[in-house]
Amino acid sequence: MADLKINQKNHSIGKKGERDTWPFLESKGFVRPSRDQRKKIKEFYEKKGKTIENSGFDVISIDEISAIGKKEITLYEVKTTGVKRGEFIEKNFSGLGFTLSEKEKSNAEQLKSKYKFIFVNLNKKLFKIYNLKDFFNNNISNIYETWSIFIKKGLK
Repeated sequence: MADLKINQKNHSIGKKGERDTWPFLESKGFVRPSRDQRKKIKEFYEKKGKTIENSGFDVISIDEISAIGKKEITLYEVKTTGVKRGEFIEKNFSGLGFTLSEKEKSNAEQLKSKYKFIFVNLNKKLFKIYNLKDFFNNNISNIYETWSIFIKKGLK
C-alpha cells in the first residue's frame, strides 16, 4: 500500500510540473493545439502518407498556427523536470529521465526533422529543443524498454 501512495504522489507531482510547463512554454512561443487543429494536422500528414498519433505530441510553434492544414509544421513533445528535481539536472539535461511512448517514437520516426522534443527545466527556467537521434542512442542515454500502465477502472 505504501508503494501505491508513493506512485500516486509521484504521478501528482508530475502532473503539477506538467501544468506549470504550459505557461512557461507559451511565454516562449509554443501553444497546445485544439482538438480541431490536431485533427487538421493529422489529416494533412495522412494525405502525405504519414500516419501520426495525436496523443504523441504536445505543442506547436505559435508561428505555425496559420499553416495548419496547408503545409508541414513541426510537432513538439515536451519532457519536463519540475522545480524540485530540476535542481539536480545539469543545463545540458544530464540526469534527466523520462518515458518515451511508442506514439512519440513513431511520430518522431515518421516526421523526422518535423518532430522535435522540448526538454524543460522549470527550476533553471530553461528549455532546449532536440531531435530523437540527439538522445536516443546508447552512447548518450541508458535506454530501457518499459511499459507505462495507468489503471483507469477498478480491477475485480
